[in-house]
Amino acid sequence: MEHRCLSPWKGAVVGGLIAFAWSALSWMALPFHERTLSRFVDPALVVNVLAANAPHSGVYILENDPKGQTAPTDPFLFVSYAKSGWGSMGKSMALGLLMQMIGAFFWTWILGKIPGLTLKDSALYGCFFGLCIGALGAMPNWVWWKFSFSFTAMYVADAVIAWTLASMALSRCYATACALPKKP
Repeated sequence: MEHRCLSPWKGAVVGGLIAFAWSALSWMALPFHERTLSRFVDPALVVNVLAANAPHSGVYILENDPKGQTAPTDPFLFVSYAKSGWGSMGKSMALGLLMQMIGAFFWTWILGKIPGLTLKDSALYGCFFGLCIGALGAMPNWVWWKFSFSFTAMYVADAVIAWTLASMALSRCYATACALPKKP
């Protein structure tokens, strides 16, 4: 039995806003992400080296070739380089919100297929959904691109918290407008 009031369109707005709000709070107000980032000793030197060696914006890699080559191959380096700088924070935030809303649309559609959805079920399903996002979306960066485990684990924790909260809100915000079926 589907929940006729659990609209993916409404869920995209509600769930997307909640997931985005958690992400913004986590990155901008809480200290945990800051602790997973390192700083260069001489940032100007790094920028000058990149400007001289990276002709355009993009993702660059200095691979470790165990067969041996003449160029230095250690350490491993993976860089996302934007030659023109960060850009507009407003545009980045709008795109971030849009991405969360797209995820919330899909997640609301899935939640709407669960018969007898309760607040506890929503929280557990949202937690599991966040774990899936983290395991499939963030952990490969730790495995293949050598992102630090602490940085990656914070992303997983953010996904778990954001989608647990969003799922609870989605299950509750429609309960008053539409009687959800009770579990037997």
